Amino acid sequence: MSEQIHGVDARDTFVDGAELYPGDTGVLPLRLRHALVRLLKGPYVDGGRDEKLWTTLTDHQQILRSRLSELFLTLHLDHERKIAVLRPVDPELLGGNARSSLLRQQRALSRVETIVLLRLRLLLDRHSEAQTEPTVTLEEIAEIVAHYQPAAEQDAYRDAKTVQAAVEKLRARQLLLPTGLENVYGISGALPLALPFDSITAITAQLERLQHATEDAVGTQALLDIDDAGDAGEPDDADPGDAEPDVDPDVDPTDEPGTHEEEQA
Repeated sequence: MSEQIHGVDARDTFVDGAELYPGDTGVLPLRLRHALVRLLKGPYVDGGRDEKLWTTLTDHQQILRSRLSELFLTLHLDHERKIAVLRPVDPELLGGNARSSLLRQQRALSRVETIVLLRLRLLLDRHSEAQTEPTVTLEEIAEIVAHYQPAAEQDAYRDAKTVQAAVEKLRARQLLLPTGLENVYGISGALPLALPFDSITAITAQLERLQHATEDAVGTQALLDIDDAGDAGEPDDADPGDAEPDVDPDVDPTDEPGTHEEEQA
C-alpha cells in the first residue's frame, strides 16, 4: 500500500496506482524517471537531439527540480539552445562537511583548458550569428593555446601533449563532439552553461588577463572551476518504449580564431 502524504496517495498524482516493479515505492511515471536518469548520467541533455526528452523536462520542471534538490543538485535550462545541465549547490550554503555529500563536484581547470574553453565559447557565438556549423580543428586549438603561451616557454612536444590532453577532457564531457572527420570537432551548444560567465564581455576580460599573466606559463595550474559530471561516453540511445533520440599572433585577444571552412573558402 502506498504511503499517504497529507492524506493523499502521492502515486495517484502521476500513475494509476500500479507499481512499475515489485517493491516499487516511487511516485513518478516511467518517462520522468527516465528523464532523471538521463540528467544524472550527464554531462548534459541536448534537446535538439531528443525533442521528446526536452519536452518532458520543460513540462515537468517543478517535480524534477524537487527530486534533484533532494540530491543537492539544481537544474539549469537554456531554452534557446535546448540544453539542460545539472549543477551542484554551493557547499558553503550547506555547512559542515557538505562537499563530500555532493554528487557533482567542481573540478578546477588548468590555464590551457580555460583558454581553450573561453575561445571556443566566443567561436560558438560567431558561428551562431553566421548560422554556420560550429566546428574547430585540432590545429586551430593548438594555435589558440600558442597565442597565449610566452615564446620563451613554448615547447612543441610538450605543448602538443598538453593540447591533446585538454581536447580529450573536453570530448569526455561532450563539449567537443565527433564530426566523422579526423581532428575536426563540433562545438557543443552546452558549452555556455559549462562556464561561470554571464556575458561575452566577462569572457574577453578573462582572456586578456590570461594573455598578460606571467605565472604558470606552461598552463597546468588549476584556474577555473567547472562542473565535473565525470567522464561520459556517447549519449544513450532512446529510452525503452519512448524514443529519444586561425589565430594570428598579432590580433586582439577578443578576435576569433578562423575556422577550417573559411580556410577552404
